[in-house]
Amino acid sequence: MCIKRETLQHNIRRTKLLESLSSKKNGEKPTGRRIYRKITILLFRPENIFYLTNFWGEGIAILSEGGSPIKLVVPKLEYTRAISTSRECDVISSERGTTLINTTISMIKDKEFVFSDSNDFDAINKIQSKTGNENMVIDSNLLYGLREIKDTKEIENISNASKIIDKLFETATREIKENTPEEQIQAILVYEAMKLGARFPPYQYTTNPLIIASGPNGSFPHSETSNKKIRSGELIVIDLTLSFNHYVSDATRTFGIGKITGEMKKVYETVKESQEKGIEHINNTSNFGDIDACCRNAITEANLGDYFTHSTGHGIGLEVHEPPWIKPYSKSKIRENMAITIEPGIYIENKLGVRIEDSLLITKKKGKANDSNDGYSFANFHHFSKDLIIL
Repeated sequence: MCIKRETLQHNIRRTKLLESLSSKKNGEKPTGRRIYRKITILLFRPENIFYLTNFWGEGIAILSEGGSPIKLVVPKLEYTRAISTSRECDVISSERGTTLINTTISMIKDKEFVFSDSNDFDAINKIQSKTGNENMVIDSNLLYGLREIKDTKEIENISNASKIIDKLFETATREIKENTPEEQIQAILVYEAMKLGARFPPYQYTTNPLIIASGPNGSFPHSETSNKKIRSGELIVIDLTLSFNHYVSDATRTFGIGKITGEMKKVYETVKESQEKGIEHINNTSNFGDIDACCRNAITEANLGDYFTHSTGHGIGLEVHEPPWIKPYSKSKIRENMAITIEPGIYIENKLGVRIEDSLLITKKKGKANDSNDGYSFANFHHFSKDLIIL
């Protein structure tokens, strides 16, 4: 029964993707006469392949109009696993590299209009040799519009990842001690996370799975966890990004150890207030840019605005950072069942950092239309305290 539900959901996604591109399926000749072109979609990114097939790995997914099953071209080394995990796919075995591309090209029919998420120059060139430049659209954001809105199973996976994160914060409160290296805290949390069934989404700008940043290291928003030992009188930023069944949750808490200063407490309370106001403002707007402004204004009013150096949040799902973006002047519209983070922070160079972050689900207020300015609310995936905990 579970596999049948998964298959149905993947088929719904495939249909929606084809429908979303239907307005672009007609090409226009120089004479102005419009001709019909069948759509074929080539997906290279593992997140997008998984979204439509349930297979996460090396390969190319081929989705065409006309009702035929989605094709999944994979290297021989992935063939058996692809057969086992994919849903309603024709799995085709090929050699890796150029042969994989050539196998894919052989399945594109003349006069088809091709969309692809590829950013591989050589692959694009080879495909265009078959389709022609005018019959191909390259768009790395091809599926984000669909992926922004989460279904019940996706929400469940994000919720499960969030519950594990909350348990890890509890673990951190027991393990953070004076003279303990940041890397030791990270190792303990990684081990506990994997025991609970979580994994760590890839992130190209770091080789560390988590952020454990104590004292002055906390002043780097994306600090590299190091062998620095935690000292009494410091703040410790712990940013945990985990995935469950490939779906990501992202949350941050900042702890104190020993006797901390009044300045540290002021910074912490400013960030806490900023985040609370930003989250509550979901009830009053349909625009993500307004949420960013709300968080930013709270910090600016405390004369600390120059130390808030990043956007307020982002979408989560199959990637840790994906649309929608919660940043200054964003015109992105809030929609029901988006999963987002709100994570204001203050970073004072060579001294300290504070960030508080939750993953949230956008919900619809009862009795309100989806396009109403006050039609949205939220559910917080996390329940771990945001009060300042001093260890």
